[in-house]
Amino acid sequence: MEYTESKTNDIIVLKLFGNLDMLNAGILKERIRESFAQNEFKFIFDLEGVNFIDSSGFGLIMSLNDKLAESGGGLRIANVSKTIQQIFRISKISSVILIFESLDEALSSFKK
Repeated sequence: MEYTESKTNDIIVLKLFGNLDMLNAGILKERIRESFAQNEFKFIFDLEGVNFIDSSGFGLIMSLNDKLAESGGGLRIANVSKTIQQIFRISKISSVILIFESLDEALSSFKK
């Protein structure tokens, strides 16, 4: 898995590419750990380039969502493919994490 990173105000946007699975979740986990050390607690995962998410990826997303909320920040997910949207619905992740059709909508949601 690869990612690009940008920052809008105090929101870190990680655009992910490839698979978010057991082999790659550690890369993302390490990047997030760095942000926590710098008191950065608002993230958007842009999943437009993600083809597959396994249980490790789902676990990371859920764990991160909880930690960010406890720290006064939050996690948003944007640009999810239809296949992953369906998995999110089945696993009920979509009832816990805010998911948006576009990056702009996800960014705006932090202002509310």
